[in-house]
Amino acid sequence: MMKSFFFTPAIICLLLTACASVDVNEPRPYAGYFEQKKLTAPVPKSFDVCRGYGCASRDRVSLSSAEWSKATAPLRQTITNAPAERAAIAKSIGLMERVVGQKTGTAVDVAGTYGTLGPYQLDCVDESTNATVYLAMMEEAGLLKFHKTTRPTARVPIFVAQGPHQTAALIDIKTGERYAADSWFHDNGHPAEIVPMGDWKMGWIP
Repeated sequence: MMKSFFFTPAIICLLLTACASVDVNEPRPYAGYFEQKKLTAPVPKSFDVCRGYGCASRDRVSLSSAEWSKATAPLRQTITNAPAERAAIAKSIGLMERVVGQKTGTAVDVAGTYGTLGPYQLDCVDESTNATVYLAMMEEAGLLKFHKTTRPTARVPIFVAQGPHQTAALIDIKTGERYAADSWFHDNGHPAEIVPMGDWKMGWIP
């Protein structure tokens, strides 16, 4: 559960900067975030994932062709519209977490941040960074037809009693609408929650 916090104007401005609009035509808008986090350009055979709160620890992961195909199976089905693709993305993020969790020890990660403590627990920065890595690889593999991956987005729900939070994000290519792809709310391996960004920024929870 997220807790109440008080924010200075400087902190609010810093977090809102992470929510800046992204041009749907901008190629690889997540690349700058990876550079900021010092993460290598991800490919299934070699990519970095975060754990331990705030990306304090990183693991280099390699997936076999079979593991990659299994994790992205929902996106390999016939998908004819954006809502169906978002549903498949949500499932694929969960499947990626399962495969990666077995390799890094993060299979024990539970919903939220403080449900348990330890080096294999993920907070929202870890979750959103990892989900962005997964989405970037899916996009580069040509598996996303209706969406683009963008950099993670932060929220400061000033009007509700919640702390700051961060999510992976997608853009609908046709409409330009942005969506949160949030895997933080559930235990490792559960499908992500994909909801309109406007709702998410106002404090949406499942």
